[in-house]
Amino acid sequence: MLKKCLPVACVSGLLLLAGSAFGQNYEQVAKQIVNTSAGVKPGDAVVITGGQHTLPLMEAVAVEVARAGGQPSMWLTTDKVARAINMETPESAIQASKANNMALLADVLISLPTLEDSRAVMADLSAARRAKFGQVAAASGFTQQLDASKLRGVFVSYPSKSYAAAQQLDYPAYEQMMWGGIGADYTAIAGQAEQLKKLLDTGKKIHITSPSGTDLTMDLAGRPVFADDGALSTADQKEKLIYNRSVRLPGGLIYGTCQETSGTGRLEFANDAISDGKPLKGFKADLKNGQVENVRADVGADAFKEQMTAYGPSALQVGRFSIGLNPVMKQDDAKAYHPNTAAGMVYVSSGNNSLYGGQNKATGGYSYPIANATVDIDGKVVVRNGQLVSPATTSTMPAPKKSRK
Repeated sequence: MLKKCLPVACVSGLLLLAGSAFGQNYEQVAKQIVNTSAGVKPGDAVVITGGQHTLPLMEAVAVEVARAGGQPSMWLTTDKVARAINMETPESAIQASKANNMALLADVLISLPTLEDSRAVMADLSAARRAKFGQVAAASGFTQQLDASKLRGVFVSYPSKSYAAAQQLDYPAYEQMMWGGIGADYTAIAGQAEQLKKLLDTGKKIHITSPSGTDLTMDLAGRPVFADDGALSTADQKEKLIYNRSVRLPGGLIYGTCQETSGTGRLEFANDAISDGKPLKGFKADLKNGQVENVRADVGADAFKEQMTAYGPSALQVGRFSIGLNPVMKQDDAKAYHPNTAAGMVYVSSGNNSLYGGQNKATGGYSYPIANATVDIDGKVVVRNGQLVSPATTSTMPAPKKSRK
C-alpha cells in the first residue's frame, strides 16, 4: 500500500520528561503504554508486535504486561523477512496473513513499527504486486471483524535512525521530540480534543486552505468523529468501533470521515514522499465530486499515478481528514516530515475509510499533508496558519467581499 494508506491490514502490518534519557528508560515508557494508554487488566491476552530495532521496548512492555497480570505474547519481524515476503513470495501464494485471525482473539494489541528502514523494504516493489497484497487482505474480511472483536489497540511510534537520515532530520532532536511527544500533557490534549469533537459532531461543512494552494470543502455528513488523546478510558474500552478503542503514541489527533462525493476545490502541497521514498513535490490536483482529478506535480506525478491506478478509481475518492493536537510534535514541510499528531498538522485522505464509519472500501489510498493549513467548521476557525485555535476563542470566518464591477 502507499504511505499512510489504511487500513486493510492494519493489525499485522501494523497500531513526563522529554529527551533521549526518557527514550532510553524503556521501563518508564512501558509503564505509560501498558497502564495508562492500554489499561491492561489481569487476564488480558496482549499481543506485542514490532521489529528487531524495537526489541528493547517490546521486551519492557511484555514485562510490564506480566506485572499488570496480563498474558504477553511478542510477535517479532525483521526488515529482511519483510523484504522477502514482499519480493519473493510466489505470486500465486500471496494471501491474507493468518496472523490477523490470531490477533482477533487477543484483548489488547500493542503495535510498534515492524520495519526499521521501510524505504529499503519497499524499494522496487511493483504497483501491481503492492495492489495484490491489498486486494487479498481486503477480500479476507479482516477489517469487517475488527469492530465486532473485543480488541483494543495502542500504536506506538519509535525513532528510527534510517528514517531520520532519509528525511535529513537531526537525529538527536528528532529522537527527543518523539519521546517527548509520547510523554506529552495528555490531560490538556484530551480537553482540546473533546471541544473539537463537539464542533465536528454537529458541523455541516469543513473548509481547508493553505499557502500552497489547497482550497477545498467537504460535507461532514454526521459521521463518527474520533478523538485520540493517548489513553483508553474504561468507557473507551467498551466502545463498538475499533478506532474508539485505539490510541497512538505520540497521541493527540482528531479525525473522521466526510461524505465521499462532497469534496470540491483544489488539493495542493509542496513536499511529500511515496512509501518507497520517491519524492512527490509541487503536487496539484482538482477535487470534483469527491474525486481527485487532473493530478500533476513538479516531481513524482508518474510514480503517484502508477501506484494509485493499481488500486482503482475509489482509491482517489477523498473521504477522510485529521487534525493533529500534540504540541510537542513539529512538522518540517521543507523536509517532507509531517507527523499527523503534530499540533495544527492537517491531512486529507483518499481511499478506504470503512473502519472510520465511511463507505469507501478501496484496497489502497493516500494521505495528503496540508502544512500550515487554515481550517474552519461552518465558518468557525479551529486551525489558523498551522496553529490550533482554542475553541473558546474560535472566530467566525469573515464573509468574502463582493467584487466591484
